[in-house]
Amino acid sequence: MALLRRIRRLAVCFVWMWPYGLWSLIHAIGGRAGIRRVAYFTRGWGRFLVRHVAPIEVKLRGNRSIAPGSLIVSNHQSYIDILVHASLFPIRFAPKAEIRHWPVVGWYLAISRPVWVDRQSRQKSMAVMKEFRRTLEDGVSLLVYPEGTTTDGRHGLLPFKSTPFETVTGTDFIIQPILTRYRLCPDGWNPAWYGDQTLLPHVWKLLGYPKLYASVTILDPVTARPGETRKELARRVENIMREAWQKQAGDAGE
Repeated sequence: MALLRRIRRLAVCFVWMWPYGLWSLIHAIGGRAGIRRVAYFTRGWGRFLVRHVAPIEVKLRGNRSIAPGSLIVSNHQSYIDILVHASLFPIRFAPKAEIRHWPVVGWYLAISRPVWVDRQSRQKSMAVMKEFRRTLEDGVSLLVYPEGTTTDGRHGLLPFKSTPFETVTGTDFIIQPILTRYRLCPDGWNPAWYGDQTLLPHVWKLLGYPKLYASVTILDPVTARPGETRKELARRVENIMREAWQKQAGDAGE
């Protein structure tokens, strides 16, 4: 049964992704306007994938309305975070540059015109921050994972890297913290992809489950305080999210 489920989902994904990808590519053309348009198309493919390919039921908690042009900040557990978040919000991604070279996934993600984050040089980092700022000014929400890597999602948050917060320091842009959690499967398997796990075996196992369960909690929005440095801002947002995470863990009895 699990094998048939995997084959069916992969077939659906393969048949669907090419025409939708081409349609998205056409709408992504056109400078800044193309970036705004394709941000809404990412929501379409995110919804399709979590409903028909990756078996994820997403429960949204908190205020469902996120202001356009917000810096969305989430904890990070897996590549499936991207699918879950894309299904909920029209967003622009900021993935690591190396993902660009992943087979199929990198090409498809590139259609959404993400901001590829390359930390190899200060000059490249400055260009990324400039593009972050332009994205928010365009009224497009930007998604960042300031932990910088994935975790198992069971032992709290990693310390935040402050670089993404440079974009909003000294501005009135809205920072929208969200918490993302996954329920363990009945057999105890953790959907998070972290550590030294290999990607394809993880995807293959995930596709075999009838359904996975994720919850996304939208916390109160935050803005930078006058004179607040990016490190102070990153620490404040991290503390807000860490406190909310610990409260959720306590409520769930974990």
